[in-house]
Amino acid sequence: MNSSTMPAVPVTLGNRDYVILPRDEYERLAGIPAGSVDAVEYATASIARDLRAAREHAGLSQGELARKIKKSQAMVSSTESGKTRPSESYVAAVLKACGLPKDWKGAGKG
Repeated sequence: MNSSTMPAVPVTLGNRDYVILPRDEYERLAGIPAGSVDAVEYATASIARDLRAAREHAGLSQGELARKIKKSQAMVSSTESGKTRPSESYVAAVLKACGLPKDWKGAGKG
């Protein structure tokens, strides 16, 4: 939404005054460059893509991978979609189950 279509909205919570304003206006005031992305979200999405690529490289379905690493298919799906941030041990287990080295860099990167 563009800041010209929605004005700032004053809000009082407890004894403090706040202002709700459009994200683009907040980013402009905060000095955040246009087009910036959240680093954690970007890293999570990148890892998710690499985990899916590893599974597909090994020719495994999500269910097959889940059985190999003793996790649920829902966990594999959630991690591959970026909804769940995987632990280092989860990533290592996936790479091992897929027959890939620990330093594998993902599809087209290594």
